[in-house]
Amino acid sequence: MKTKPITLNWFFKWGIFGGKIVEWILLYVLKAMNNTTYKINHEAIQIHGNGLFSKEEVTVSISKGLKDSGIIFVLNNEKIEANVCNVSNANRNTVLTGSKETVCLVEHFLAACSLLGIDDIEVKTNKNELVFGDGSALHWYEAFRKSDLMSPPSQNKYNLKEPLFIKSGNKEITAIPSTEFKVSYYMDWDHPALGKLWASWEQGEGEVAQLRLLRARTFGTKEENDFFGMSEKLLTLTENGFNKELYEPLEPVYHKILDIIGDLRLCGINPLEINMHVMGFKSGHSLNVEMAKELAKVVK
Repeated sequence: MKTKPITLNWFFKWGIFGGKIVEWILLYVLKAMNNTTYKINHEAIQIHGNGLFSKEEVTVSISKGLKDSGIIFVLNNEKIEANVCNVSNANRNTVLTGSKETVCLVEHFLAACSLLGIDDIEVKTNKNELVFGDGSALHWYEAFRKSDLMSPPSQNKYNLKEPLFIKSGNKEITAIPSTEFKVSYYMDWDHPALGKLWASWEQGEGEVAQLRLLRARTFGTKEENDFFGMSEKLLTLTENGFNKELYEPLEPVYHKILDIIGDLRLCGINPLEINMHVMGFKSGHSLNVEMAKELAKVVK
């Protein structure tokens, strides 16, 4: 009799066997795929892994910062606050710039920080980017979960009082008042592997749902990923599908939700502390950052 192999999708479908089993399998596979190494003690993390732009090994060191200092990136002794006022580019990824230095690809890291309650840290990198891994945020989860940097969710909640709408062409992002934090995303791609897709995530759904976001990989066309010499390593669109098996059909949408959470962290606080329902309609980093600017005015 022909049997089908057990994949990661199987464990998520039958999540009743426990989030810890799912977590162990995901992290085991992640390490095998990404060749990412860690040095972790209670108060500091050092992670080595591949860089997307430099095509070289990137080393990121994370330590506790001063109380109420927020998330600070450091490159060549220049400190750059994770704040929307420091965004210099948000076309294909989110870029922060100080007086001299620039740090790219901060969105996945900031999403992991938001989901895991990480704040008041100093993040030193030796390149103008962070460790990219497989294009997800699972390598940051693996690092944080073994440290003492994770905190319980803040009890301070901001209530969004009025809807916020930002539109550019046929793309839009909206935030409306809600009783909790929730993100939804609508994707509409003219591609047989994608098409019209919709997914949501809300705070309090549990560890397995959170891992769906953290493991969701970025994707690109073959032309885009060929430019970085990463088509074989990254999730790449082919003529009729993807070069790698998706963890689940909605993985590309979950990655868009991950991006939204990471970009909204630039508003000045963890977006999970705001009672709102954020809805993205074909939106990307640039509109996410514009929403972060609007939220920054609300939470001052």
